[in-house]
Amino acid sequence: MNTSRRLRVNMNTIERVRDGIAEVGLIVALFMAYEVTRGIAAGKEAVAFGHAREVMHIEQKLGLFHEIGLQTWFMTEPGLIRFLNFIYAYTHLAAIIIFAVWVYLFHSERYPMIRNTFLLILGTGLTIYILFPLAPPRFFPYTGFVDTLKLYSGVNYDQQSVSMLYNPFAAMPSLHVGFALFSGIGVIQVGRRLIYWIIGIAYPILMALSVVGTANHYILDVIVGAFITITAFIVMPRLTAFVSSRVNRDSQFESRRTVSA
Repeated sequence: MNTSRRLRVNMNTIERVRDGIAEVGLIVALFMAYEVTRGIAAGKEAVAFGHAREVMHIEQKLGLFHEIGLQTWFMTEPGLIRFLNFIYAYTHLAAIIIFAVWVYLFHSERYPMIRNTFLLILGTGLTIYILFPLAPPRFFPYTGFVDTLKLYSGVNYDQQSVSMLYNPFAAMPSLHVGFALFSGIGVIQVGRRLIYWIIGIAYPILMALSVVGTANHYILDVIVGAFITITAFIVMPRLTAFVSSRVNRDSQFESRRTVSA
């Protein structure tokens, strides 16, 4: 009996690990699909630069055009700007994977909703990238923007070996911020302890500062990215409940029809 129980436990563990690897693979694959969208940008340089000028003009009208001032202030402290470079370049994918694995292993009942919310954010962002290509601030050095990743960290997204692996005109929305906020809200929802509140609040703020400080996104990009994430957390539970109710209703109808027949 004990041997049979251990065998079932081992089989369940193997299946769980296998399913977990598949889930992480799905998240990574979709995440990379968001990064590797170079083809979408082909031939849209003029449109993307035109949109960038429109965004800067709108920000000036709204009193939001403070990116250059913020970046200038950050650059007075080389250690700070290197830290923001690190947050932008190296924590984006890592945070998503760590959060997904944590939820899957320790809060599996929450995982399907978390995954579906992520997919909604990703799908919305990719759609906007296609419809509204936007050149990032670092493409406008003559206005005062500085590519801090290239200057301080030696990371050049525009060199040929790297540029083929990402869409340079995917500035709107900032999914760096959207995904950071997704992880932050998710950590708070699932963890519900003080340390999770601290992490959930601090990380999205750091990411927002990093995307602006590195001249990779406008403040409007940050706002739209955050809006998409918050909206996804509101919409997905309601959408899931609606779909479940329809499926249950159809199932009950089919069962009654079968019994009647």
